[in-house]
Amino acid sequence: MRITRIERQKKRPDRVSICADGEFLTGVSKETLLRAALRVGDEIPDTLVKTLQDEESLFAAKNSAFRLLSVRPRAERELRDRLREKEFSEAHIARVVDDLKRAELVNDAAFARTYIRNALTIRPVGEARIRQKLLLLGVDRATVDDAVRETLGDVDMVAVVRGIAQKFLRRTHSTGKVSDPRKTRQRLTAHLSRRGYSWNTIGAVLTSLHLPSSGGQDNE
Repeated sequence: MRITRIERQKKRPDRVSICADGEFLTGVSKETLLRAALRVGDEIPDTLVKTLQDEESLFAAKNSAFRLLSVRPRAERELRDRLREKEFSEAHIARVVDDLKRAELVNDAAFARTYIRNALTIRPVGEARIRQKLLLLGVDRATVDDAVRETLGDVDMVAVVRGIAQKFLRRTHSTGKVSDPRKTRQRLTAHLSRRGYSWNTIGAVLTSLHLPSSGGQDNE
């Protein structure tokens, strides 16, 4: 086959259509075309067409991964799963992820530490919820343990939870929803428990706020 036309695609100006012997052959990115150094009049065997299409798929997988990472950091397994959803081949996913790991753009240990720091500031949750979410995202348990130990080791969790409890109480009192101290204690306990804080921490906070707990076991 001989290339008879190379033209920019109207809907995707970053791509070109290659025609051979007067018929459409394949579409590729401008980058792929430049790397292949193809011009009108060149012979283009079937093997080269397959190579170009393989490069295009790999290029698309890389771009998709970059777009996903531009939204927020991702754990390795989560990124692999998202690329599978887009139906990229396992071989291309492996190459893309390996390249990103070498560039330190995918690093589960760093991801876990960042996730925990955000979980303490953006919408604080307890260690149990943090661990559960990281495991669900595919971070292995040993990496989660290390990140929790490193990031939460110096955090005064009682102080953190007391701040959350005080905010909850201000909001509750401002709406006038609860007047019975026992009901207030029950609602606050449930609120903190849903966020994954341990019963020991919750009990200490209730006591410091003069809302003594009725007891319970540590859930972490």
